[in-house]
Amino acid sequence: MTDTQKRDNRKKEEEYNDSGSLYDIGSTDEDNLYTLPEDSDNDSVENENRSSDYSESESGYEDGDYEEEEDSEDDEEEDDEEEENETRRGNLFALMFKIMSTPVEGWKELKRRHYTVEELASGLFYPMIAFVSISEFADKFYTNSSISDCLLKGVGRFVSFFFGYFTVVLLSGIFLPKSVKEAMKKDIGKEFVMMNLSTMALFFMALNLFPMFDAILVFLPIWTIYLIYKGVRILRVPVSVESRTKVILTFLIIGAPLLWEWLMGLFLNF
Repeated sequence: MTDTQKRDNRKKEEEYNDSGSLYDIGSTDEDNLYTLPEDSDNDSVENENRSSDYSESESGYEDGDYEEEEDSEDDEEEDDEEEENETRRGNLFALMFKIMSTPVEGWKELKRRHYTVEELASGLFYPMIAFVSISEFADKFYTNSSISDCLLKGVGRFVSFFFGYFTVVLLSGIFLPKSVKEAMKKDIGKEFVMMNLSTMALFFMALNLFPMFDAILVFLPIWTIYLIYKGVRILRVPVSVESRTKVILTFLIIGAPLLWEWLMGLFLNF
């Protein structure tokens, strides 16, 4: 073998070794690049598991503890609201007597409390007209009236006050001045009518229970007229139509129940 051939063989071997080393390096790089994502994936999965475990334990704490606290707070708020509503309903009768004793302060108190129409109706007006209806049975103890007659009178009395309220509200929108009509459509206007009718029901109940004092008690509706005159100002009636408003409301509030009672007497014959 000549020197030139040996040189050529050495060059080929060197080239072969160089290419092999390059291949090996590339393979190791590829392996390294391939194995690194596996480790990172495993780490991410472990981190996700840990975070999920922590979130579950944390959410379990929140759901367990905070829901109980919220439920207890809601129960306390409901209890407070029920107690407040019972107190407000109980104070309605006291408020009626306050209006009767000191009309100016009583009517102002009614306006400050901001009752709804439903509260005043269920807490005062409906019970009062129910009481006056039941008081009609007292006539059986003073006269020879039958139970059926007392029942008819009680129904007629209840209907006269019940429909009397709606009659007042309806006719006030027709006969009252324009500046007052809007006030009567509000809660304070309807409550004003209910409160005055409740005092009338109280006076009629006194007449039924104590007929021996009818010569004195028959003038009690005049007290209601006095309360109407003192309470018109809470409706913010203009001074120019205040007197006219007082007269119209007096005729409506006093006359509407009496009108319905007369009509019921014609139909029920009592």
